[in-house]
Amino acid sequence: MQRILAVIFFLAVFLNQSQAQCNSTNCVGPACRCMSTSSPGGLTKAQTPQLVFLAFDGAIATTNYDNYTFLLNKRINPNGCPIGMTFFVFHEYNDYNLTHSLYFKRQEIATHSMSHLTPAATWANKSVAEWTDEIGGIRDALSKFANIPKAEIRGARAPFLQSSGDATFTAMKNLGMFYDCSFPETSVNRTNPPIWPYTLDQGFQHECAIPPCPKGKFPGVWTVPMVALNRNGTICSMADACDKPNTLDETYQYLMDNFQRHYNTSKAPFGIYLTANAWFQDAEYRLQGYKKFLDALSTKDDVYIVPIARGLDWMKNPKPLAEVPNFFSCPTMTQTPCSSYSCYYEGDASPVGSRNMKSCVTCPDVYPWTGNPLGLP
Repeated sequence: MQRILAVIFFLAVFLNQSQAQCNSTNCVGPACRCMSTSSPGGLTKAQTPQLVFLAFDGAIATTNYDNYTFLLNKRINPNGCPIGMTFFVFHEYNDYNLTHSLYFKRQEIATHSMSHLTPAATWANKSVAEWTDEIGGIRDALSKFANIPKAEIRGARAPFLQSSGDATFTAMKNLGMFYDCSFPETSVNRTNPPIWPYTLDQGFQHECAIPPCPKGKFPGVWTVPMVALNRNGTICSMADACDKPNTLDETYQYLMDNFQRHYNTSKAPFGIYLTANAWFQDAEYRLQGYKKFLDALSTKDDVYIVPIARGLDWMKNPKPLAEVPNFFSCPTMTQTPCSSYSCYYEGDASPVGSRNMKSCVTCPDVYPWTGNPLGLP
């Protein structure tokens, strides 16, 4: 028993050392970055834009699409370009027509999984091959059925924020994914002041709130810590997991108080991560409070609401605030066609029961699923 305990202790020390060894010698910026509360590129606080990440989980459907477009409506960054959100999409019940529409409104479409199956705990034990099917599968489906360039689908979030550690990141690395945003950070010394995103060149470095977390090194893959929000002493990484505000003004104050913690300290990107259906559908005032918060941000000339991938692009090539308007210039996008096909599957044509699917392209022969994300016969 003593020998076993000694081995366990040695491994714990080794892993802590491997996580703590990231420094300016073995991680040369800006392409590589250690976990830090400092701005990238040696920028001062005054030179640093406050980035805001607005991200939503789940299938895109008519109800939440209306909420998204309501919040996006004619909203611009200080340089006059439209703001950008990030959508972590899973396949079940996703409307690929509406997904196409959001992408061509300059929004980021990212991966959440193909199946999003419960229970959540099963995701902790999935293999590299299974994660490749899930992440690569939903990326293939989004590219095909929403007619989005595959190279533009760059980010991932694990279902229920439950990864399999190295297996998940090995799949991401093999697939060429740019970043992950699945790991909460709740500790006081990393949420006040908040930490910035960093790369996994020297391994995973922040809190492992939902194990297993990656133990290996994954050069070039970024992790975006889900810095916890605080509401009346309760902390949560998904904004809808805290006690829900009861009024428009409570909603506004909840978001603004947490934003100020970022804005007044490290200026690390401020993320609001939500499942829209869980927050907006049963309370119009929360949607209006969210809008009031965004209205307040629009008065600040150093605040840029951008998709997560674009924010990380800036971190890889940090420009001072005076040059940020050009960096986040309005992207030119050539609209690709998206016809409207309503697909229906039952019996042998669907491995998961009767399903409907909206697609930009001709309906596939069978319902797309893990192992067959394009619905090939």
